[in-house]
Amino acid sequence: MKRNTWKKSITLVMAAAVAAGSAAGVSASDEKRVVTIWYDGTEEDTVSRLEPEFEALHPDIDLQFEIVPYADLVTKEMVACQAKEGPDLMWQSYAWTNSFAKQGLLQSFSPYLEKSDAINLEDFDQTALELGTVDGEVYGLAWSTEAMCLVYNKGLFRDAGLDPEAPPQNWEEVLEYAQALTKDTDGDGNVDQYGYGLVGNLTGNTWFRFIPELWSAGGEVANEDMSESMLNSPEAIEAATYYSELLTKYHVAPESSVSNGAAEVRTLFNNNKIGMYVDGQSAVMNIKNDAPDLEVGVALWPGKDGPLNAGLGGYYVAMPKNAPNPDDAWTFLEYFLSEEVQEWFPHAFPANLEARKAECLSDETNQIFAEQLSHTKNFQPLDDTPAAQQIILDAVQSMLSGTATPEEAMETAKAALDAIL
Repeated sequence: MKRNTWKKSITLVMAAAVAAGSAAGVSASDEKRVVTIWYDGTEEDTVSRLEPEFEALHPDIDLQFEIVPYADLVTKEMVACQAKEGPDLMWQSYAWTNSFAKQGLLQSFSPYLEKSDAINLEDFDQTALELGTVDGEVYGLAWSTEAMCLVYNKGLFRDAGLDPEAPPQNWEEVLEYAQALTKDTDGDGNVDQYGYGLVGNLTGNTWFRFIPELWSAGGEVANEDMSESMLNSPEAIEAATYYSELLTKYHVAPESSVSNGAAEVRTLFNNNKIGMYVDGQSAVMNIKNDAPDLEVGVALWPGKDGPLNAGLGGYYVAMPKNAPNPDDAWTFLEYFLSEEVQEWFPHAFPANLEARKAECLSDETNQIFAEQLSHTKNFQPLDDTPAAQQIILDAVQSMLSGTATPEEAMETAKAALDAIL
């Protein structure tokens, strides 16, 4: 079936297949070919729709999604791929796939793409595809795109005398607003509401929040050919100082920041314990579900002198080199990456450009996230990004805990990164 016909008819085919599958039944699961997919569980509600629809189209395939918590995902994937015991497909943050491919751990999709009538890479966000391509071979196919924004509590803004329709625009204003939002609300002499939610735990969580601040100050992780770290540059130290002093000098962030990942900060936000922090599109959807009475504001992420470039986030789907059932996994990908499926599956913006025009993504909040997508850049394709993320986490934790100054922490980080570049 040719590509354009396939795209137009997939919705009708799915509906007919679901009905037929329900009426006639399918063979027992032990007679099916199994396709196993690892993911972090954040799309569980849409996965619950994905499995029966795909299996109705392909009753000879048993689609099995296995949840691996995000904090463990990259490590488990790396170990599994190295041990040749991986799944058929796996979700990967953009920051990981390039490194996995360079280490020879992934199956190239290029041979499949050359024969496919269903997937045309021209239909996808080209920036999102960049890090998934190594030496001309495609190892990661993008399905979601996301750029983090400033998320803030409009009610707490009003209580602090701040205009909820005029969020901070730069570092100076972030500090000013955070100081106004930091309060002892019950009069017991202890601060119980903080202005800013710092993330200081989990490698990916911290990387996605610290590196854009580094870019905002004019710095970069490594030099252009990625042969030497730039983490001890004046710009890097400036960014590290700004980030850490929100806690260590100005005390506008919770003392728990050193152990808070994004989920912990989000919980504090939901409970009116922090006034603003940085998070993504799917997180705001979760906030609105978990704290429906909270009035959430979203704004472009304020950098040193104005909106900064967020690190382009989202997920690739990648195939381990040792995938046990690659051809059936590809059959799933042709279905999964279609415009019709991508219109409803991702919690963020789909990488499929036509699917990005879906009506469900046209509200005001999503349009701010869409605007932030025009202020993004890719992280450098380091040979071992997971190791670099750990180095950044170590530096941030040492600063937030007060065991190292920004200068000391970034000098240590430079030396550690130089050793692996």
